[in-house]
Amino acid sequence: MIPDKLVPRPNAGPGYWLSFLIPFAVATSFEHAKKHGLACAALDYQLNEVLTGAAWGMGLETLCYFLCEWLKEDSITKTIITLLPMTFTSLYLNLQMAPGAAVLFSLVLGILYLRVYKCVLSRLPRTFSYGEASILVQGLFLFVVTVGFRLLRGSSRAMTDFDKLYVIMQSALCFLLIACALLTLYPSLRRTVPLYILLTLLLVAVTCAPVTQPMPLIVLLDFILKDQKRLYIIAFYLVLVALTCATVSWQLRHSTKANTRVRKIFHLLIVLVFVPGICYQCQLLYMATGIAFAVFVVLEIIRLLKLPPFAAQLALAFNSFKDEKDAGPLALTPFCLLIGCCLPIWLTSCPCSVAAHDSPLVLLSGILAVGIGDAAASVVGSKMGRTKWSRNTDRSVEGTFAFIFSILLSVGLLQLCGLLPMSHVKWFCTVIAAINTALVESITDQIDNLVLPLVFYIFVGYA
Repeated sequence: MIPDKLVPRPNAGPGYWLSFLIPFAVATSFEHAKKHGLACAALDYQLNEVLTGAAWGMGLETLCYFLCEWLKEDSITKTIITLLPMTFTSLYLNLQMAPGAAVLFSLVLGILYLRVYKCVLSRLPRTFSYGEASILVQGLFLFVVTVGFRLLRGSSRAMTDFDKLYVIMQSALCFLLIACALLTLYPSLRRTVPLYILLTLLLVAVTCAPVTQPMPLIVLLDFILKDQKRLYIIAFYLVLVALTCATVSWQLRHSTKANTRVRKIFHLLIVLVFVPGICYQCQLLYMATGIAFAVFVVLEIIRLLKLPPFAAQLALAFNSFKDEKDAGPLALTPFCLLIGCCLPIWLTSCPCSVAAHDSPLVLLSGILAVGIGDAAASVVGSKMGRTKWSRNTDRSVEGTFAFIFSILLSVGLLQLCGLLPMSHVKWFCTVIAAINTALVESITDQIDNLVLPLVFYIFVGYA
């Protein structure tokens, strides 16, 4: 029995299995860092253990919550199931912190996670399946745990450029989270003038808060200007932004619903953003992912609250480009495209060390899975797909083969260009990842942009 107050996305299965994608991905990231002997892995060992335990605990919490809802009457079995996630998390973390602290952490995490999880499904009706909501809420809590852990532990070592960017990005997202919480708690802030004042204060806090020495604005300007290649990459990114705006404007002028091929243009544009960034300017790309995510959130707030002068155009763009999975109030598809491509970078310990000293294959998981594979499957499937996997789906065997072939071709081309060092083991893991991710894409009714990058990441992370 599912609670009536939880309103999942229609025309989609519950997706309970998605609740364990983040735990598997976090564990993969931890093992990848240890295997390759990255310097920051030793520094973040305790944090990684805490995140791994927290992720598995939240995955179990989701599963046990629905198991308890299915049980019709209170029983000893229901009590045991309810206590299972907290018990597992506290036992796992017992080696990393004092027993009392582990129990308290597990209890608070479980209670808050479940409360936020139910709040997301009830206050954003028809937006997420149960599994999709679990992925996003788990990601939110892992971010909060990371920030809290670093604040409590501090750091005695000298900060590198990446450390400063990391701190700035974390503080900026914290300020954004606080602003969203204030908008939720105080409806009076949702009017035009108070909201723009709040956004102005947010910008000031992000650029001037004393989280680095010197202040973040100076750090960012110094970081950008001291390398000429960064200026070229930024200019290239600005051209891509202009192309994105032009595509949206062209579509709105034609006042028609965007078809699959038009929507996949954004997949191509995001490939052009991430591949040069990961291969040549990883630190710049890492900073850009945080900026892009924050901009998306702010624009979505403006659209949802219908604030002038941008809300009308944003609403037209959303209505033109939304697909069948955008059944709720949120613009879910573009959000999940960005998040899916960013997740491998955000999940990986010291991602720019991975890009510099090892193959950046794991960082490209999102781009290969949704930017290339999913886009190829959609285009080929819609044009040439004749053999459907079943009567109840529009996914075709031809699209699945296009998914696999496009990924392997892209990896081969990157290797030939000297941008992606590959060993036999990495090739084996890539083939296995491409096949399994393609099969998931062919049968799942969950959001591809969110699910496929995690599946691909889990497989290639062990290479």
